Amino acid sequence: MPSYHNIGIVHNGELAEADELAKKLTSSYGAGRDWWLATQTDLDEQEDKLAESDLIITIGGDGTILRGAHAAASQDIPILGINMGRVGFMSDIENKDAVDEVGWYLDGNARIEQRFMLKAVVANGADEPVSVLALNDVTVARGAHLRVIEVSTVVDGVHLATYRGDGVVVSTATGSTGYSLALGGPVMDPTSQDFLVKPIASHMSQFGGAILQSSSTVELTVEAYEDATLNADGFIDHTLRAGQTVTITQAGDYASFLRRKPAADFWGDLATRLELRKGSVKSSPRRRI
Repeated sequence: MPSYHNIGIVHNGELAEADELAKKLTSSYGAGRDWWLATQTDLDEQEDKLAESDLIITIGGDGTILRGAHAAASQDIPILGINMGRVGFMSDIENKDAVDEVGWYLDGNARIEQRFMLKAVVANGADEPVSVLALNDVTVARGAHLRVIEVSTVVDGVHLATYRGDGVVVSTATGSTGYSLALGGPVMDPTSQDFLVKPIASHMSQFGGAILQSSSTVELTVEAYEDATLNADGFIDHTLRAGQTVTITQAGDYASFLRRKPAADFWGDLATRLELRKGSVKSSPRRRI
């Protein structure tokens, strides 16, 4: 595996501890390496530096990792997540261990794990279609009005259901430990290319959802009179008019992560983070910026 010498750090700008840790890493491992720092909110201003980078380190919760992953995936740059959140399913290092452990990754010892992404396309009349990628999930949900919406869900040309409630989540395997899990959905092997459809606060919410193969296409159409919102990964929003359709596929896009442990250890970490072995489950995981 190659070692890494041109490194960007994306940190949670609302956490002073994240900024302090970023500076400690650049000081501890600065010799022979070029570093740049950005918060998740000004990452868009780093395009030139991003193009020259061979590794992105994120410091924060899963929300920070998601922003870093969106920037890195298009450049095929691997990501190393340092967790300062509560659960941190996508991260590989806890913040208290970061200064001691990061060098092992920088020296090229880690394996690379690919996490597949979803592509959502919204037909926009005569204008260009709106297209977004998601590492965790795509959600079609009610907008500002506190009214239920109806979302027609079609899988590979076959009508599955019209959900009446708060909306529908289409989740990747990575996202199965996020919003989908909070809704009672199953946890999937994170490297799987399959994905999951789950209703939100619907009279069919007890329906565990449908796991679809990677070649499937999902079409979500807003059938209520109110506008709805398309959200990707908790930070990309697009207003949907009644009657608009979102077409979702797993189109082969992926984000790459550096990992120390074997892939099978995901299940042991899952049990630890959710305290499954103690017989008590933590509160449902939510997105953290």
